[in-house]
Amino acid sequence: MKELLIKSYEDKYHQQFKEISLNWLHAHNLYEKADDDLLDNPQKFLDKGSFIFLAHFNSKIVGTISLVPVNDTTFEILKLGVVDGYKGLGIGNKLMQTCIDICKEKNIEILTLESSSKLESALKLYEKLGFKHVEIVDVHFESADVKMELKLK
Repeated sequence: MKELLIKSYEDKYHQQFKEISLNWLHAHNLYEKADDDLLDNPQKFLDKGSFIFLAHFNSKIVGTISLVPVNDTTFEILKLGVVDGYKGLGIGNKLMQTCIDICKEKNIEILTLESSSKLESALKLYEKLGFKHVEIVDVHFESADVKMELKLK
């Protein structure tokens, strides 16, 4: 029986967290300097109320996601990534659902994300989960040509 567990980030997993994100960013030619802040300094984000989750599949880390507060009513999804060879197993969905559940528990009104039209499977997942496309304003990443929101209230 294969086992998938979603666990909170621990510093001992920093290298895997960073590598998983950098691998998909570079594979899709989406890496930019703005990515380094979270990838190099996850503890700084955690100290400010963020969450980082890692997907452990048979004890191997195969996925990551970050949930970062924007303000009192909005959180943002960052760095959803699943290792090649483990895609299509529902890992991304489980990571996303973990973040949605936390936002509901915290009475967050809006969950937002920025993405790229290059990431077709991720966009399909977001749409399946109820995210709607919104106008792109004030994006953090130059490569982001998609902005989506999920209204939780």
